[in-house]
Amino acid sequence: MSDDTEKPGVVIDVTPEPEAPTPDEIPQDTQDSPPAASGGNAARLPLIIALLSLLLVIAALVFAYRYTRQASQDLNAINSRLSQSLQQQQALQQQLQAAEQAVREQARRLQAQQGTIEQQQKVLAEARQSMKDQEKLLAGERRHMQEREAELRASVADIHKRVGASGSQWMVAEAEYLLRLANNRLTLARDTATARAALKLADERLRDTGDPGWNGVREKIAQDITALDNARLPDTAGLSARLSALAEQVPQLRLAGATLGGAPRSAPQKPGTTPRARRSWDTLLNDLWTGFKQTVRIRRNDKPVQAMLPPEQQFFLYQNLRLHLESARLAVARGDRKLYRDSLDTVAQWLDSYFDPNDAHTRAMHKAVDELKAIDVRPPLPDISGSLRALTQREKLNADLARPLAPPSAAGNGKDARP
Repeated sequence: MSDDTEKPGVVIDVTPEPEAPTPDEIPQDTQDSPPAASGGNAARLPLIIALLSLLLVIAALVFAYRYTRQASQDLNAINSRLSQSLQQQQALQQQLQAAEQAVREQARRLQAQQGTIEQQQKVLAEARQSMKDQEKLLAGERRHMQEREAELRASVADIHKRVGASGSQWMVAEAEYLLRLANNRLTLARDTATARAALKLADERLRDTGDPGWNGVREKIAQDITALDNARLPDTAGLSARLSALAEQVPQLRLAGATLGGAPRSAPQKPGTTPRARRSWDTLLNDLWTGFKQTVRIRRNDKPVQAMLPPEQQFFLYQNLRLHLESARLAVARGDRKLYRDSLDTVAQWLDSYFDPNDAHTRAMHKAVDELKAIDVRPPLPDISGSLRALTQREKLNADLARPLAPPSAAGNGKDARP
């Protein structure tokens, strides 16, 4: 049975379905509008995008705020460290200025000392020239005295030949001349050897007279010779040689930490040698402090400021020490006890103040100076004038005995006469 068969009780609507409109008949607005469900999703999409953008902006602002705050804290820490570094740098600069002031003061003192050294050199040069002139004068006088002595000896020998052996008066006169010569040589030139030889010759002349009346004078001469033998005079040539040797050893002395600089400086580290991976804000202060230490170096020294000498000024210290030794040498030649002691005291004081006491050369020189200070360059000389006085008194007595008695007066003879 087909479906078109009517059934009882069933109404069949046979209204025809409307035909679908063609595309040409559909309005343009109806064609462009999406369906109702797709229209709701399209409206929510910009809102979602705006919310996401807002969240991203908020996150970016929070991140920027935290980063800015951390950067501000880091910058504040760096500023505090830099301020501390600047304070330390100012303190170091003040110490450096004080050290520079001390160095300038030392340089000024060294210039003054250099002027003093130049004046001492001039005085020493004048003293040397004066000593040379005196040596020339003494040499001329010595030659003149030797010539005069030769002439007198020739004259005495000639007189001995003419007068004969019985002329003892000439021998006594020669003995007196020899005694005077011995006193003059000892008093003026401190020449004990010549004085002793003259006394010995005078004794021989008195012995050759054969007169026992001169035995008392000969005893005095023997006493004077013994006094000269007991006299302990300094070895002038030996002392001069020792002082000259000490002056030659002055350059070997070592200063007692008196030079600026101390230990050698290490080579500065080049900037940029720190590995790049280790650099950060925390290492910035260390890099600044390392660079500052490579630029400025401060050293502490417990020695007094006046003992610090730059290397170019050490020459004047050594030369001044040599000058004092030469001054002591000149005092030995002159027999000046005060100048000798003052010069050696200055040398000893300088060795203690400026030179290393643990150095072997310094100890040896100090010991030698102490030994030289104990030597008296002008000891007292014995008095040998007693033999000359005894000879003079004996000659006066002989002259009184040889003088004839005065004849009686004429008036006295007249009174005593008898008619």
